[in-house]
Amino acid sequence: MAREKQESESKESYSERKITQIRELKTLLWGLDLDEGIRFIAEVPGFEKEAFVFVTKCDDKFCVNIKEKILDEATGQQVPGGKEQWKYFETAEAAWNYISKLLKHPFEAYYY
Repeated sequence: MAREKQESESKESYSERKITQIRELKTLLWGLDLDEGIRFIAEVPGFEKEAFVFVTKCDDKFCVNIKEKILDEATGQQVPGGKEQWKYFETAEAAWNYISKLLKHPFEAYYY
């Protein structure tokens, strides 16, 4: 029982915040720490359906992970899975130049 409660508490500590403006998205990207990330949904060439795009920082590089959106039949929700692609960028500006072309307007992005 104690372990079950601990797992539940750790899930509750995860939080994300909706990003509503391009300026805010850029600010968060430039200030991204190793334990933070940004996610949004985009239409990406080479992917049949929309894809989840995750932007994180690893070491001194920016990592963009693109994961196909698939249906989780157990929950009925769209989740990351299937095809994926990884891209690495030396600077926030280079990462921005890539991801800004993928953003749909109006966009929906989250910071975690």
